[in-house]
Amino acid sequence: MNTPLAASRRPITDLDAQLAPGEKVLWRSKPERKPFVLRTWPLSVFGLVLIVAATIYEVVIFTTEAPDALAIWGVPFALAALYMAVGHFLVTLREWQQTEYLITDTRVLIRHGVFNPTLTTYSLLGLPHTVIEMRGPDVGNIMFKPREGQGYGPWPGYQNMWPYTPGYLLGFLYVRHPKDVQQLIEVARRGT
Repeated sequence: MNTPLAASRRPITDLDAQLAPGEKVLWRSKPERKPFVLRTWPLSVFGLVLIVAATIYEVVIFTTEAPDALAIWGVPFALAALYMAVGHFLVTLREWQQTEYLITDTRVLIRHGVFNPTLTTYSLLGLPHTVIEMRGPDVGNIMFKPREGQGYGPWPGYQNMWPYTPGYLLGFLYVRHPKDVQQLIEVARRGT
């Protein structure tokens, strides 16, 4: 991809098959599993509150003169509460399994997604500047921030990972030694 912000998004499973002849891999990694999966923990708090509310509703229905058929109205809320309390961790675990990052001498490749992994590719020459957000000792996010006026959002290359980070195009989430990776990107940019 030679255009400045050229992005390619298509279902993909193997990053090695996407490498051009002679393209040199400079860095390859996955996010750190535990912080990546647990990043959605605030949703569990709301899930627990909803479980309590749904349980109280069901108890009231079955212990009063209210028709028992009204209990069916609590089922969708109970299911949503279970997802919010624990199910979202299963989704982010699956997302972690599908996520992989690759930096070559000319491109950045990100495979991501929950059920159908997608490949996002950017030319190093057109990649916006990088911003590091530390998320723990030696673990952080490397976000690619567009210049003012270039916008942000889910298209053309936002990485579909919750929570959405406005203002950033895409990034490497929860990688080990992000400052070293950022330096590698800058050195590769100067070498292209």
